[in-house]
Amino acid sequence: MSEYMTQFNLWNVARTTASIVASVLSFALLSSLFIEEARAQQLDHLDPYQHSISISSDPSVHEKVLARHLVALGVEDLTEIADIWQRRVQTNLARIAQGVTRLETVADDQVPELVAEIKAVNQENIGYFQNYMIVVYALARKGGPEEEVKKHEDFIRGFIGELMLSYQWATIAHLSWDWVRSGKGGLRALSGLFQAIAVLIAAFILGSILKRVSGRWLRNRDEENEIAAVVVPNVVRWGILLLGFLLALWGLGVNIGVTTAVIGGFGFLIAFMMQNLFQSVIGGFLLQATNPYSKGDVISINQIVGTVIDVNVISTKLRTFDNRLVQIPNQSIWQGSMENLTKYRVRRVDLVFGIGYKDDIESAKATLYEMVEEDKRCLKSPETRVFVGELGPSSVNVFCRPWVRTDDYWDVLWDLTEIGKTRLQNKGIFIAYPQMDVHVHTGDETSSAD
Repeated sequence: MSEYMTQFNLWNVARTTASIVASVLSFALLSSLFIEEARAQQLDHLDPYQHSISISSDPSVHEKVLARHLVALGVEDLTEIADIWQRRVQTNLARIAQGVTRLETVADDQVPELVAEIKAVNQENIGYFQNYMIVVYALARKGGPEEEVKKHEDFIRGFIGELMLSYQWATIAHLSWDWVRSGKGGLRALSGLFQAIAVLIAAFILGSILKRVSGRWLRNRDEENEIAAVVVPNVVRWGILLLGFLLALWGLGVNIGVTTAVIGGFGFLIAFMMQNLFQSVIGGFLLQATNPYSKGDVISINQIVGTVIDVNVISTKLRTFDNRLVQIPNQSIWQGSMENLTKYRVRRVDLVFGIGYKDDIESAKATLYEMVEEDKRCLKSPETRVFVGELGPSSVNVFCRPWVRTDDYWDVLWDLTEIGKTRLQNKGIFIAYPQMDVHVHTGDETSSAD
C-alpha cells in the first residue's frame, strides 16, 4: 500500500512539475510574441525623418545607405551629423596616435599585437572618414553655412599632413598599405580610375569607327549630299565621346545628376554667349536635311558666285571665278537667298538681242535660229525658242533661249552673244541703243495753225 502511495505521489509531483513548466513556457512564448508585435507596431509608427537621422548617425552604416538617407535631411541636421562623424574620426586618430607612441616603449614581443590593434582602429577609421566626407559634401551641396563647410573641408585636407608629422614612417607605411587594399580606399579609387580610362579609350575608338562607317555609308547612299556626309559623322562621334565622358564620371563615383545639371547650366550660358555660332550650326543641320548644294557645285549667295570647296557644320567656303576664298556662315545661307547654278545637268541660256523698230523681225529670228543650229553644244531637246519678248522704249527685244549642258553654259553664253551681234549686223540688222527724238515747234507754225 505504501509503495502504491509512493508511486502515486511521484506521479502527482511529475505531473504538477510538467504543468508548471508548460505554463511558464506558454507565458514566455506569449510574452515574446506580444513584445515582438509591440516592436513591430513601434517600427511601423516610427517617423521616417527621425529614422533617417538615426541611420545617418549610426557608426556601422554603409556609405550607400548613408547617402540615400542624407537626401531627406536639412542643413541643420547635416551640420550636427557632420560634427558627430568628425568627432569619431578625431577619436580614432587620437587612439592611433596613442598606439604609435606606445610602440616606442613597449617590449618587442608586444609590438605585433599593438600594431594589429592600430591597424584595426585604422581600418575602422577608413569607413568613418569615408562617411564623414559624404556628409560634408552633402552639406556643401545643400548650401550649408560657409564657415561650417570650410571647417570640415580644412579638417579633411589637413589631417593627412598632421598624421605625417606625428607618426613614424614605418607605421604610416603599414596604415597606407591597409588603405590601398581596403575596399573603401585606394583599391576602389584605382579600380574606378582604370575603369574611367578604359571607358574613355573605348568611347574614342568607337566614335572614330562609327564616324568613318557612317561617313562612308552616307557617301555611298547619296553622293550628292556632301553636307550629310560631313555633319552626321561628326555628330555621332561627339555624341559617343560625351556619353563615354559621363560614364567615366559615373565610374569615378561622381554624382551624374549634379554633373549634368552643372553642364546644362554652363551649356545655357555658353549658348547665350555664342548664339550666332549655334545658329550657324542649326543652319548646317537644316541645310543637311534639305541638301540644296554639295561640294563642287557653283552657287550664288547674296550676289556672291563661286564653286563650293568645303562644307562643314558652321560655314560654307566658296572659290570665286577670280580665285578668291569666301567663307559664308550657314546661318546667313539658310535665312537668305541661295541659287544653285549647277544642280542639274542641263541648263537654259537666256540671250536678248534688241533690234530697231524698223528692222525685219522674221529675218532676225531666222538668223538666230541658224546660229543655234550650227553650234553643236546647243541641244536638240529641249527645243530652242526664239521670240519677241518685249517692246522696249528704243528697241524690239528678241529672246533666244537654247538649252545646253551645264558645263558648257558660260562658254555658250559668251560665244553666242558675240556671234549673234555679228550675224545680225551682217544681215543689216543693227543692235538698237537708247535714242531720243526732239521735236521743235516754231512760232510761225503755231500761228498758222491758229
